[in-house]
Amino acid sequence: MFDWNDLRYFLELQRSGRLLTAAKRLNTTHSTVARHIESIEQHLGAALFVQHAQGYELTPAGQALLKHAEAMENVALLAQEEITQAIAPLGKIRLGVTEGIGIMFITSRLRGLFESYPGLEVELVAVPRFVSILNREAEISIHLDRPNADLLITRKLTDYSLALYASRDYLERSPPLKSRDDLSNHYWIGYVDDLLFSQELLFLNNFCRTPTVTFRSTSVIAQQQAARAGLGIAVLPNYMARQDPELVRVLPAESVQRSYWISTRRELHKSVRLRVVWDFLLALCAQEQDLLLAP
Repeated sequence: MFDWNDLRYFLELQRSGRLLTAAKRLNTTHSTVARHIESIEQHLGAALFVQHAQGYELTPAGQALLKHAEAMENVALLAQEEITQAIAPLGKIRLGVTEGIGIMFITSRLRGLFESYPGLEVELVAVPRFVSILNREAEISIHLDRPNADLLITRKLTDYSLALYASRDYLERSPPLKSRDDLSNHYWIGYVDDLLFSQELLFLNNFCRTPTVTFRSTSVIAQQQAARAGLGIAVLPNYMARQDPELVRVLPAESVQRSYWISTRRELHKSVRLRVVWDFLLALCAQEQDLLLAP
């Protein structure tokens, strides 16, 4: 029988796809990860992974082991959660968010949460990509696309709208902008197309068929700063730009609507500390619909 501890290394390699990445997440060396995988394979008498140029991929034997390894991990997490809550109902919760809503909306509104729940600690992972719950990067995650995984509980957090914004300086020195037809005469700010983490971010063409994009960034905050600097027109969430004194909403009738989805693992959903943050975020977005949708 193989060592149960070996399954941690098996799961991490399956999730990351690379030895070095798995080793980094486990705070060990790639040779240690490889040794634990070899130990399982020797005891089972079957190869668990095939190595490709893109990384490690499960064999049929690896796929068969995966469901049992995840089930064991879930039991261990449930045990840990029950013991933790018996000792201290609150504690640390990690929230993974895309940077726009995480930095420009949620962070400035957290004070009430901490005042209501002393002892709660929130780690906000706000990056221009998806933060994976399945890979244990966070316990709650907010996405632009609805996750589709049996291990997750997911619900819509909120709809939100995006509109066109530019600086007064840019508008004063640029061609007139009175209708949608005028947009093709202007410079645009947008995302780096081949690095998009969601197709939901493809919205420039909603406004202009052939936009002249002069500045691109994977960061929506960088796009906001570029618009403030007068580099062109940006499509920004209204909760970010509506109250920015350096920006003017262009063609107010023009906008697009998108959604945020909130997820957690099923075995964590009844956790007190998780539900405190989960319920707070749902209530916050319900209260701030005027800002999020900005009609």
